[in-house]
Amino acid sequence: MYYLIFNPTAGAGRSKKTLQIVEEYCKARGKKYELAQTERIGHATQLASSAVGKGYSGIISVGGDGTILEIAEALKDTDENLGVVPAGTGNDFKYAINVPQDTKGALDVIFAGNTKRIDIGVLNDDKCFLNIVGTGFDVDVIKNTNKVRRFLTGGGAYYIGIVLSIFGYKNARLEITMDGKTIKRTALLIAVANGQCYGGGLFVNPSADLTNGKLNFIVINKIAKYKILLELPKLQKAQPELVKELESFSCSEVTITSEKPRIFNVDGDLFGQTPMNIKVKSKALNVFCPK
Repeated sequence: MYYLIFNPTAGAGRSKKTLQIVEEYCKARGKKYELAQTERIGHATQLASSAVGKGYSGIISVGGDGTILEIAEALKDTDENLGVVPAGTGNDFKYAINVPQDTKGALDVIFAGNTKRIDIGVLNDDKCFLNIVGTGFDVDVIKNTNKVRRFLTGGGAYYIGIVLSIFGYKNARLEITMDGKTIKRTALLIAVANGQCYGGGLFVNPSADLTNGKLNFIVINKIAKYKILLELPKLQKAQPELVKELESFSCSEVTITSEKPRIFNVDGDLFGQTPMNIKVKSKALNVFCPK
């Protein structure tokens, strides 16, 4: 039996259609399941915690990246298996584990039963992340995206958020220490990546390996505002090497400080502020994925 955790607000409510397909397909395949619905922020963690050790074949997220992360908080350092059925706005984590957007395809991955144990990231020895943590321009984009999300969903909401952010954003002056080595940068944004992409398909780390015990630190240095929209298509095409202002470093731990407090984007949600310590926790979570 599978334990399904469903977020009814994911994808601006479009997740309800996804759930309908999930239930119909489970019944057609003869797969038994128990369904739980989130009611508030953090509820998915509580629901997943209550399912740990109960003998479920998998604990399945039917929601967006935020729902997946909440469930992972409960499943990290256990032998439980996390399944992903994309039903959110960005659905970026699916790329990192090669799960299809198609609902039935995602369920087929889960039903096949193949799992691997992946790395996660940890913020200030407390909160975990699966995909990408960042600060700078992307945080402004999230704030503006949230403002327009009631009118527009999916990638379109992100693009409007980007356009709105271009007019008001100021570059961040940061000090970054990676595995003991310190650099200073005036940056458009920085990202600490376990996965491949964020922001609804911006591939800053397309060669991600979730099992190598490393994080990639990406910085896009100060850039003229008019060039931002010209550089984004390169990231959408998974060609970050064509962005000349972009630098990439491999590390196991990074600490970020700034002149002014900077809020962080953690798998699509806003959390904490500088100073921030980020480190990798190797092979801490089981996930369903294709062979």
